[in-house]
Amino acid sequence: MKPALSTRLPWQRSPLASGGLASRVSVSRFDLGLIFFLAIIVPAGLNYWLVINPFTVLMVLRWAVVVGLLLLAFQMVAGSSPWYVRLALSMILGQVIFNYGFTNIVVGGGGIKFTLAELGVLIALFFLLPKTFVVLKQVPAFWVCLVALIVPPLIHLYPGIKTYGMSALRDILSVVDLIYFLAGLSVAACGLMMGSWLAWRARFIRIWMIAGVLYGCLAPFAMELQAISPAFQSYQQTIPVVGWMLTASVNALAAISAWYAIPWAYPQAKWLRYPLVALIMIGTLVAVGLTQSRNLYGMVLLLPFVLAFFGYRKAFTATIAGVVILVAALGLLEVFSVKVSGRISELTLSAAVDRFLSVSGKHGDEAGAHGVNQRLDWWASSLGKWSANPETIMLGVGYGPPLTNFRAPGGDYGEGVVVREPHNSFISSLSRGGVVYFSLWMYVILVPLVAAAKGARLRMPLQANGHYRGVAAWCFIIMLMLLVQSLSEPHFETPSFAAMYYFVAGFALIEYLVVVGRIKLPGTSGGAP
Repeated sequence: MKPALSTRLPWQRSPLASGGLASRVSVSRFDLGLIFFLAIIVPAGLNYWLVINPFTVLMVLRWAVVVGLLLLAFQMVAGSSPWYVRLALSMILGQVIFNYGFTNIVVGGGGIKFTLAELGVLIALFFLLPKTFVVLKQVPAFWVCLVALIVPPLIHLYPGIKTYGMSALRDILSVVDLIYFLAGLSVAACGLMMGSWLAWRARFIRIWMIAGVLYGCLAPFAMELQAISPAFQSYQQTIPVVGWMLTASVNALAAISAWYAIPWAYPQAKWLRYPLVALIMIGTLVAVGLTQSRNLYGMVLLLPFVLAFFGYRKAFTATIAGVVILVAALGLLEVFSVKVSGRISELTLSAAVDRFLSVSGKHGDEAGAHGVNQRLDWWASSLGKWSANPETIMLGVGYGPPLTNFRAPGGDYGEGVVVREPHNSFISSLSRGGVVYFSLWMYVILVPLVAAAKGARLRMPLQANGHYRGVAAWCFIIMLMLLVQSLSEPHFETPSFAAMYYFVAGFALIEYLVVVGRIKLPGTSGGAP
């Protein structure tokens, strides 16, 4: 009999104090003073400050919103879990929801600056790894990940910084992002050891799905959000914190998958579920329509078949109906000449078909076909640098030199932004780290994918092991979407996508190994407590 994941929840209902809620309400002088300060002095001071220096006040208020969201995520993400678990999970949520803007939040001053997300996860790992090492040492992927984190910096970092300066540090962040895989492993292991993992997981997924879809629905107002957002000076340009929608499409499709594979992740009250269905549909239509991504079109067509493969037959019919609704909506926009601007062109059915056909590089819209041919040139250029000699074949060209010679429009002064990666994560990993790093990296990303696929096909009731089969199917869908898209996009060089994949891969692998009894948790005869 397979061991089961723990179902103990971390919260308990606290009894009311004896004597009722309160027998008498009393107000002290301190209470009156605090009310006077907050209700009169603070608003009056802000009003005076706003008149004297409105731009400073607006900037402070913008930052107050950002800091408030971070604190809210930290407080809500995993209830009564240790602070370092909440720190790790809130950093992951920041990456997967606010994506590019959150990635570029930096802390520090002068020449010593760190990205908030990586720093937060590293601090969390400093406490998590010693506590969970007894479990993690049984996981081969843990050791492979450690080697992959050590080898590239050991070989390339010093000569890269010496030759290319900060560019080398920027490029090697794609290796540093493997810490998110360690975070997925260690957070899940910690939760299982404490008997609280299912509660942490449920709350994390619920916040991710609902907040991710809500944020994605704001895509039509992305430019306005960026205009009022606080910003950070990044590598080549200034980046607003909010208003970026890189992960909106993946979050929308993940929310659809969760609706069928793990419906318990959503509120069960009918008055909430139906608005959520409408919200997810709107979010998906907005993400698919405005993004105008060929990868996304392919994922929308693939999703019904993946859900059906894992046994969700009703999901197949419903998602196919969703595809029909999307096509009909685009057709109606074209028939009635309703002009809605997307990322590339106006939203019409003809434009969507042309965009999809351009994947051949010969048909469809001209810009799309040119983009395909341009990617082929970038791939050839990167592979040419990698295959220059036996040393680069084995160890790669290193971190610092751009793998393409192309500049995209942008930059604070219109100087253009260097496209450093060939828009194919597999070619990037091979070119920069050689066969050695590429082999380690492929092991880390593929072993959890296979484990999730096997877990989703296990013969067990859907309710068993904390709804394990549904979670495994959901994890597989997310990883598959990101892997397929990384064939033509730099997803693993983009921290928000990398964090999403690695964290999901980490906890999916731990859950699979626990369910099939391949790792032993402390205090048990083998498997989950």
